[in-house]
Amino acid sequence: MKLNKTKLEMKMAKACMNPYDVAEKAGLNYQTVRKATNGTSLKPKTAGLIAAALGVDVAEIVEMED
Repeated sequence: MKLNKTKLEMKMAKACMNPYDVAEKAGLNYQTVRKATNGTSLKPKTAGLIAAALGVDVAEIVEMED
């Protein structure tokens, strides 16, 4: 599962958060959030934690796969 970088950055901006803030609120390592932002594949649970930290549905930030 991959996150859409543009959508993720827009949601972070709307929430007035940076990757450090998201990592802290989600209980994740900062590097995990940075890798997710750069398109690294991640576990569904991690995507869910990031979405929850941003207060959005996970479907709003994931990359749609064919």
